[in-house]
Amino acid sequence: MNNTVITFSEESADIQRFLDLPRRLYSPKERMQQPDVEQKILKGTHILSHYFKIFPLLASDEQGNTISRAILTIYPGDPAAYLGFFESEDCEEAVRLLFDKAESIAKKYNCTRIIGPVDASFWIGYRLKTNHFDKSYTGEPYNRDYYLRLWQSAGYAITERYYSNHYGTIAPSYQNPLFSSRLAQKHAEGYQIISPSKDTFDHTLREVYSLLIELYKTFPAYKPITLEEFVTLYSYLKDLIHYPMVKMAYYQEKPVGFFISIPDYKNRIYGKLSFFDYLYILRTHKKPRSYVMLYMGIDGSHHGLGKAMAEAIKQELQRTGVPSVGALIRKGNINKDYFQELIDFEYEYVLLAKELLP
Repeated sequence: MNNTVITFSEESADIQRFLDLPRRLYSPKERMQQPDVEQKILKGTHILSHYFKIFPLLASDEQGNTISRAILTIYPGDPAAYLGFFESEDCEEAVRLLFDKAESIAKKYNCTRIIGPVDASFWIGYRLKTNHFDKSYTGEPYNRDYYLRLWQSAGYAITERYYSNHYGTIAPSYQNPLFSSRLAQKHAEGYQIISPSKDTFDHTLREVYSLLIELYKTFPAYKPITLEEFVTLYSYLKDLIHYPMVKMAYYQEKPVGFFISIPDYKNRIYGKLSFFDYLYILRTHKKPRSYVMLYMGIDGSHHGLGKAMAEAIKQELQRTGVPSVGALIRKGNINKDYFQELIDFEYEYVLLAKELLP
């Protein structure tokens, strides 16, 4: 086959080709694409675009049909480049050409390795799904089951693993003495573990930023952003979260932990929303059928607080009687094993890297 690879500019008509590929690869129920975000990245108008330089890539066959796509992202002074927004047909030759082109560009910018999938920024999306492709939930990376093979065949090796724990409904009688005692202990020590409200959301979001910007800085591909940028990126949660399933922890009036969950809207919050999408979102928000526990962060000096907050969330799940997902936990993090006896299966995700030879 005579496959070819091109890069293109922010003014190019190839932007539409880039945006169209996922529509061909996924059914409407599977597609997690956010075309508005992709278009802003491609045009350099995303709120984080000033941090990096991008190189969009398209692989095509002899007839000009798009086979594979990706964006290479380079940060000034960073020896690693990042490859993301990857989508492809199952064609190792085309993917190898596309990755070879990315590596050639990265070397010109003195990069010594490529990490991926990273969609331009830690704050936008990263990681590759490796199992349970018949199931999905709001906020997860979703991709075709052959993507891991395509990356590995191009010389990429797994460097990080992440897991999402799926919990079934929790019986009202269930108790874990360790977790319940931690919650009682923290209350006795003067900690407050409370749910914010829609009225306090804006203030709470800023408190979460003050914690998260420090707690997440050791994560792969992490780059700091400003408070204003963080608020712009995450203010959409205000109308999506179900507030009893969000917890903030305070000690001596200082925020020291957070636990953020949303109802599982599947993929209905992505892309251009129809009238029926809005109805689904409103109905799900009013009566969630399951929850996704997206983010958790605890000030490390407050030992036992993570278990206490997990217990507070567990009590809410018992009250509502619906299943949940503890999402995207990095291997080695202690919260991966919270309420392990309630986990009925695990999703797995990976991050990969390739060292670039001189």
